[in-house]
Amino acid sequence: MQSWFGSSSSSNNKKKLKEVFEEYGKKSGDEIRLEKKDLKAAFEYLGALMPGYKAASALKYIDTDKSGYIKGTELDALVEYAYSSGYNRSNSLF
Repeated sequence: MQSWFGSSSSSNNKKKLKEVFEEYGKKSGDEIRLEKKDLKAAFEYLGALMPGYKAASALKYIDTDKSGYIKGTELDALVEYAYSSGYNRSNSLF
């Protein structure tokens, strides 16, 4: 299903995860912003069983400035969150 994951290296997997989130986010100036609906769509694409829950959870833990969306350095934290939650090449989701 996720043919875009070609290599099993963690840095490559994290890069691919970031690309997915950037694709689902909205451009705001020079940065990407992801609202809850964008996160839900991205997690759905990644195969989450409950993408709405994953999106809400990501906002709760990663949106440190409580702006209602993920942007800037929070995007890197989102990638780490997704990777550590099992969205990587080494598990059966991909």
